[in-house]
Parts: sequence; C-alpha cells; structure tokens
Amino acid sequence: MDTLPLEILSMVMEQLWSDPTYSPSRGPRLTHPKAKSKDKLLTNLRSARLVCKAFCHAASSLFGEMYFQVIWVSLSHNSLSNLLALSGLPQFARHIHTLRIDAVKFDHGLHESGENMVMLAKALRNLETTLKSILLSLKCSRSSEDCLDETKVAGAVRNALLHSRVQPARLRVYTNRPEVFCLPNSQLHLAHAVNMQHLTCLKLDFLNATTVDPEIHQALSKGTIARFIDAIPQLQNLSIYFANDIWYRAPLNLLLGEGRIKSLKSIRLCGFNSRQNEMNDFMMRHKDTLQSLEIVDFKLRNGSWRDVFRVIHEQTNIETLQIRQVWDRDEVFLLSDSNHQVFARTELETVNWDSIATSRNDSNLDLEPMELGRTGTYVTFPEDLLYDEDDVEDDDLVNPLPYFAHELLHPGHHGSGGMYAGSDDGLSGSLTASVSSLETESVLGHGFEV
Repeated sequence: MDTLPLEILSMVMEQLWSDPTYSPSRGPRLTHPKAKSKDKLLTNLRSARLVCKAFCHAASSLFGEMYFQVIWVSLSHNSLSNLLALSGLPQFARHIHTLRIDAVKFDHGLHESGENMVMLAKALRNLETTLKSILLSLKCSRSSEDCLDETKVAGAVRNALLHSRVQPARLRVYTNRPEVFCLPNSQLHLAHAVNMQHLTCLKLDFLNATTVDPEIHQALSKGTIARFIDAIPQLQNLSIYFANDIWYRAPLNLLLGEGRIKSLKSIRLCGFNSRQNEMNDFMMRHKDTLQSLEIVDFKLRNGSWRDVFRVIHEQTNIETLQIRQVWDRDEVFLLSDSNHQVFARTELETVNWDSIATSRNDSNLDLEPMELGRTGTYVTFPEDLLYDEDDVEDDDLVNPLPYFAHELLHPGHHGSGGMYAGSDDGLSGSLTASVSSLETESVLGHGFEV
C-alpha cells in the first residue's frame, strides 16, 4: 500500500464521502460542504489515518484541502497560537490560501505588549508561499465595545504584514469607518511597497449605519480612500460598497482619485451618489482598460443615467454593464433590490430603457429618516437638498448635510474638530511622523494600510 502513488491514494480517500461525487452538497473545493456531510467526512478521515502511513498521508491531504483553505483568526492568544502551530505544519499549511482576521475577542494585553503582532507576523512568514488572500473583518455591533478596537486591530495587522513581507493578491476589508485607512504618505507608500506590489483585487465594504457622521464625511472628502487605491500599482479589480447611502456628497474624484488606475479592468460601486459629469470623467479616464462596470444603489445628483449609458456605449470599451436600483431626479432603473440586469456591449445599442425604467415619482425610494450622530434624534431632509442643479460647476467639496445636522445639535459650533483637525493632509498629528525603516514601524501604528 505504501508504494502506491499519492494521486491513487487520494482517489481512494475521495470515496470517503457519504454523498455521490455529483451531489450539490459536496460543494466546490473552495467552500465547505454541508455540515452533515462534512462531519461524516471528518469521522471517516480520522479512521483512515489509522490504517497505515500511506493512508495517513493521503487523508491529511484531503483534510487540509477541505478544512484549511480559509482560516479564521482573532488577535487573541489562543487563536494566534493555533494559527502559528498550523502554519508550521507543511502538510496543512500548503492548503491555506485565505486568512480571515476578525476584530472580536481582541486581547488588549497582548496588543499592548506587541505580542499579537509578533505572533501574526511569524505565522504570515510561514504562509508566505501559499497565502493569496487576506480578509480583515472589523465589523461589529454598534453596541459592542469591540468597535473601538478597529484601529488597533488594523494597525497590528498592518505591522505584521510589514514585518512578514507577505504579498497577497487579494485584500478585502469589512469596517464601520473609512478612517482605518488613514496614514501619512510616507507610511502609506512604505506599506504598499512592501506588501501590495502583487495585489490585483481590492474589496472595501463600509458597513456604516444610517447615521450622519462628520468624521466619515471628512475621511471621504480628504481623499483617504483615493490615496489608498492610488498606491496599489497592479490593481485590476476594485469593489467599494457602502451599506447605507447617507448622502455623503464628496466628489467622485476624491473617493476614487483624479488620475487613472492604469490596470483597472473591473469596478463595482455600491451605495454611491455623484454627478453625471463625475461618472463620465471616471469612465473616460479608464476607457482603454475598463471591461466591466457594476453600479448598485447609485444616485445621480444631477444629469441622467440615460446619458451615462450612452457614454458607456459610444465612448468606452466596457464589455459588460451590470446595474441594480440606480436613479436620478426623474427615473429609477431596476427598482427591485433583488434583481440585477446585465448588458453585454452589443445589447447597449438596442436596449429598451423604457421597459426597465420607473418614474421617480412612482418609486418607493422615499427618504429614510437619518440619525443625527448617535443621539437617537432622527430627521428627514427636504428632497431639494439631495439634488444639484444641472448647471452647478463648483467642486462641491463640502456636503452641507452633516454640518447642518451638527449645527442642529450644537448651535454655534462648526464641528471642525475630530481626528482631521489642524492637519494639512487630513491626517492627525500622531500619524505624521516619517518612517525610515521597518524597525521604526512599532506595534502602536495607527490605521490600516497593507
């Protein structure tokens, strides 16, 4: 038995599945099968490992393939210890391609000592040849104190990546606040030079509540996200998702940058609002490389989507357009929030937009009440404040709504304080020190730039 090739023995192990190979419950290799089938497989693998050394080796390969492709870890001692031990076992570590780092169970003592960064960096170095994707999940309940640890978790991860020099191909971040991406340019470019040279896919999910928050608005209008994106040289696929549109009116070029993302092939924008000319300018800057565009829950503050669709067809090389619930002052396209419409390039010329359009007056896109800060006070703004005149030409650098809300709560105070006050580049004083070497990247670093 020990003389059989591993490939043959692996085929024998495949038969340990209780379901037929064609069963949907088995699932693709990148996902777990249903819990019942998984548990049966685990029991069978344990028994097979006891048959002989050859079976043990083959069963370990299938076990690693099914259970270790995606590893969840928190910055707690037990979780990091388990990851460090697992990453030191080649027969299992070679299957780990995605690391999901969670903000829950954050160990403050371990963070203050710097040990969480050291342990994570060691594990990352062990996984350097196999790790392709990192998912940072900073989302937590608004009532949970864990939310206050977002910046600390992000900073520890950033420093661990710096010390390990791992180069992931994909990065996805779930967070409540854009500020976790905030770094001085010196630290930003160092982090990207060390860790982001091979990154091709970036997904940013901002799971914000329906709360008017001046700090979030300032982070967006200061170009925090745009600077982060601009420092990634090989970016091809970009997704930016806002869970709730709370009418932050920062210009699109401050969110996505004024330049061209030279390798951009696909982009997904969800929960945005912009002007028609901003959308057209972005598409024209990327018309030579952009192949796929997805726009979801997206409002035009002036102009019309029909004109945008015309530009996409006539002046860009976009091959695939996917839309769901996009609207302007007059019309809504695909009102249902459960249906997407995908158009190939050849379909854009003949599509009957009237068939998928709903009059804005007949839609159910009523204004939702928005909470002022975290006060429990809600207000619905007049419709006229949410759209621009067609001939407006100013840069609209300031969204009046958060400041209007602040004035309601704090009359006479302009709300200019916060983490961005008193800084030319929109960054706090604690973040402005230059970085000369990796050794100066302490575990007390702020923000998340990987």
